[in-house]
Amino acid sequence: MNNTAAPARPMPDSSRKRKLFKGKSIAVVGADGSGKSTMAQMLVESAPSAMKYLYMGASIEASSIALPTSRLLVRLKRRRLQADIDPNAPLPPTDEMSDDMKSRLPGGTLVKGLGVINRIAEEWYRQLYLWAYKARGYMVVCDRHFLYEYFPDSDSLRSQSRRLSVRLHDGMLRRFFPRPDLTLHLDAPAEILYARKPEWTVAHIERQRAGIVEQGRADRRFVRIDATQSIEDVFQDVSRQVDALRQN
Repeated sequence: MNNTAAPARPMPDSSRKRKLFKGKSIAVVGADGSGKSTMAQMLVESAPSAMKYLYMGASIEASSIALPTSRLLVRLKRRRLQADIDPNAPLPPTDEMSDDMKSRLPGGTLVKGLGVINRIAEEWYRQLYLWAYKARGYMVVCDRHFLYEYFPDSDSLRSQSRRLSVRLHDGMLRRFFPRPDLTLHLDAPAEILYARKPEWTVAHIERQRAGIVEQGRADRRFVRIDATQSIEDVFQDVSRQVDALRQN
């Protein structure tokens, strides 16, 4: 009779699950003129072998990663609005468009519903890239973040009611979309931000600031960075927060 004990079965490596996303994600957010894109790029350039840049904003034209359907929708909008906008300038936010411009956008309940569906698909498409980078151990620096892009005009700040499709999209983002490991809010008074980048109105920028703060209450690590400082001082403050995240 063979009394040799059977070799022990290897225990499941629970660390594999923990290390699936061994990287971290940082979102650099702020109202227009806060310098978030510049700061995100500076962070990545400070450690290019350890960090990846990912645009997580609403502007399809500003992103190198986007669904073909998203780019098609942008071209259709530009074609409808070509008489009113600079071909080299970004599409303005809807609340900054004139009534005449809004009337020429693709309309109808079905079209708008399909637009929201495409927007949701676009958000998760870029989230897949973020997960892939994290799985490879990178610290992902998000220039903007969808959770902070669509809530400048939050419920407490809006005067008009929102469409059902928009409310559903907002609810899905709030409940299911992954939050970054660290959110850095580059903040300054609206008048200062407008002086830096006078594309939209001071009122629009103020709504952005208030919406970002409101949304930030749900984040575990939401840090305000004083964006009235010099860019060098802002970068030092941002770097300290990133180093603290890396050490956790």
